[in-house]
Amino acid sequence: MTVRQHTAAQSVSGVWRHGRLLPPASAARRWWARILDALLTVVLTVVIAVSAMLLQDAQVIDLDAATAAALLGCPVVLLFLGALYGCTVSPGQALLGVVSLRSADGRRVGLWRGMGRYLGVGLFPIALVVLILSFFDAPSFGSAPIRVCRRVR
Repeated sequence: MTVRQHTAAQSVSGVWRHGRLLPPASAARRWWARILDALLTVVLTVVIAVSAMLLQDAQVIDLDAATAAALLGCPVVLLFLGALYGCTVSPGQALLGVVSLRSADGRRVGLWRGMGRYLGVGLFPIALVVLILSFFDAPSFGSAPIRVCRRVR
């Protein structure tokens, strides 16, 4: 086996970064990193929402600002953790000693891809709940059909 073939065979199982071959992380480490990041997202979102409610209760901010903070808490936390994931490592990855790299060149995932990935995965359960609720709200077979028409002036 030539040196080139040996290097190509090694790169299939890992990623080259700064002249070193990084071996792939086990599935258990990858999943635990994701679980820890999800728990951190939930905790930070709850802290933001509870803080907003306490500030509203103490009449420091009004109800509209507290509601906005509570609703925007989750996406902001997801964007922040996604930026960490894309540019460095997420907290869960740092605790478990893993890192996500592009397999082609060993570079970081990138800011936009990291934030997009975390937003997509983090907001998916909300989208799933909305989809399920829309099925319960759908007209049943025995109900009268609904048509949407254009108004004539």
